[in-house]
Amino acid sequence: MNFFDLVKKRRSVRKFTNDKVPDKVIKKCLEAAILAPNSSNLQPWEFYWIKNKNKKDSIAKACFSQNAAITAQELIVAVSRIDTWKRNKNLIIEDYKKKKKYIPIINRYYNKLVPILYYHDTFGISNIVKKLFSIFYNLLGFFKPVLRSPIYKHELFEVVTKSTALACQNLMLGLVAEGFDSCPMEGFDEKKVKKILNLNRNCHVVMILGIGKAAKDGVYGDRYRIEKNLVIKKV
Repeated sequence: MNFFDLVKKRRSVRKFTNDKVPDKVIKKCLEAAILAPNSSNLQPWEFYWIKNKNKKDSIAKACFSQNAAITAQELIVAVSRIDTWKRNKNLIIEDYKKKKKYIPIINRYYNKLVPILYYHDTFGISNIVKKLFSIFYNLLGFFKPVLRSPIYKHELFEVVTKSTALACQNLMLGLVAEGFDSCPMEGFDEKKVKKILNLNRNCHVVMILGIGKAAKDGVYGDRYRIEKNLVIKKV
């Protein structure tokens, strides 16, 4: 299949067969997932491949016991994080240095701009400081384009969640290429999922993917999309 055939074949499967998914397939697709484009290459994602049966049952229950969860052969929880940026930016810098490509613009970007955008303290003092600076930048924005966000924690979560969602699409298309199916679930109790996985408040559960082979009645209806002209605009 070429890429466009893969995109057309991918469907959200709500019911899976008992066919097993080889571990090598999951590993291959996860490795494809982390090749996705992401903000500043900070790779703010984690993928929890649930192998423990008790945890898997608990996660499925936290997904309201929907068919896509309880019939899935494999469950993967996609998580975005705002607290791994410092570790990851240091690893990026280390890699640039090893390759002898650590030029001044890289240093300024990762050691000056990134900390300003990503740092958040427990008491929210950084938010106040950033907001004060943003007033100046918004005035400057009358004359030229300026970087207006992220300032607040929820804006930063939006950034890392977009990156993680892109990785999830790679994962799902990889599964189709390997002859398997998935369902990206947004219906779950995030608080319970985070407790099961021992995740802190700097994490957001983006989606939970049920994975397996589609049952004959696993797709609940034909694909429907609204008219293209409603969503594709030429300007």
